[in-house]
Amino acid sequence: MAHYRLSYLKTLLAAAAVGLSGVALAHLIASYKLGIAGALIVLFEWSAALSTACVAMGAIMALYRDYRRCQGKRDLFDAWNESRSERILTTASPQVWILLRRLCRRLLGGHWLLVGDVVEIRSIDEIQKTLDSSGCLDGLPFMPEMAGFCGRRMVVFRIVDKIYDYGRSKTLRRLTDSVSLAGLRCDGGAHGGCQASCYLLWKKAWLKRPSGRRTQGSVTHIPHTICRESMPNTRYRCQYTQLAAASTSMARWDVRQDLRPLFAGNVTLRVFCIAMLTRLFNRVQAARGGAGYPSWLPRPAGRVRAIGEHLAPGDMVRVLPVEDISATLNEKGRHRGLWFDRDMVRHCGRRYTVVRRVERIIDDATGEMLQMVTPSVVLAGVEASGEFLRFCAQHEHPFWREAWLSREPSVTPCGSKG
Repeated sequence: MAHYRLSYLKTLLAAAAVGLSGVALAHLIASYKLGIAGALIVLFEWSAALSTACVAMGAIMALYRDYRRCQGKRDLFDAWNESRSERILTTASPQVWILLRRLCRRLLGGHWLLVGDVVEIRSIDEIQKTLDSSGCLDGLPFMPEMAGFCGRRMVVFRIVDKIYDYGRSKTLRRLTDSVSLAGLRCDGGAHGGCQASCYLLWKKAWLKRPSGRRTQGSVTHIPHTICRESMPNTRYRCQYTQLAAASTSMARWDVRQDLRPLFAGNVTLRVFCIAMLTRLFNRVQAARGGAGYPSWLPRPAGRVRAIGEHLAPGDMVRVLPVEDISATLNEKGRHRGLWFDRDMVRHCGRRYTVVRRVERIIDDATGEMLQMVTPSVVLAGVEASGEFLRFCAQHEHPFWREAWLSREPSVTPCGSKG
């Protein structure tokens, strides 16, 4: 048995034993009728039993999720949040949960947006009236890549209540009145051909309730001036270089940053419970020096494995087992400067199609265009889940080194299998 699974089992058994002991002790004390003191002790024992039960459930969840990963199956977090995927949200008929949320919002007299709402992007003239002299609203720029979508009807994909400041503080920061719309990503056309393909962020003031018959907006680009070449020492300014200025700091203990994504519809209740149980389990594991979920450690091998031919869009690949990927990483968990994130572990062992190669991206912190010495690829249907960042809804594309993938025969047209 793998060492980390043994660690999971030890925590499961210990939590179960402590919980059962607490329940037995609570019953014993209650039988003596000790008055208020006895009631307080019983309350404490039951609270402890409930906490240990949650830890035990987290351990069971970690074991089951690890089992699914080893079988090449989709992670529970992704599978149980499928109703919040772009594919489902952009179907013609609203889902029951969307209709119920809209009814509750109407009864409460609210005007906030929810995931699944249909909105219309205001005209460029209307949007420009909301911008300051620097072309921003509350510090967030309206970019040229967004102008082609004005007047379109789109579906709210996520309520973006926070962002992760990758380039600077490495912390979560509060973002207000912002959403992402299904399928609308930046093509980098006005920013030197940046290939990061970040989700475009839309302030609520740039959107309005559609009038007339409901129609579904398709995701097609309207041509605009494309600038693929960047001059030396050029510093670009985009939404993601300005995220620190457009956001505010948050306290780690502020539980609202966990609850907002649930109430807004970013995640289902089942997915929320999975993530919270896993987080509790990981904290207990960290406190006792055990293995967290997902468990993986870099195992520097000295020499990076080569994959042979360069991967191209349309190629079918399989993500290598996490043990093989670990052997390509240095002690900091990086492969030639690119970090392998624990959120990427859920995709190990699964098949995907290569969407494109990534050779240049804009540095969030400096605005400089970074040319990748070792190109990476983006895989179809693979986005950051935000599970380990308190449900952060940026949904950026993880970049994959070719050393982490193996070429597979093209059996399915796109997406993944399993």
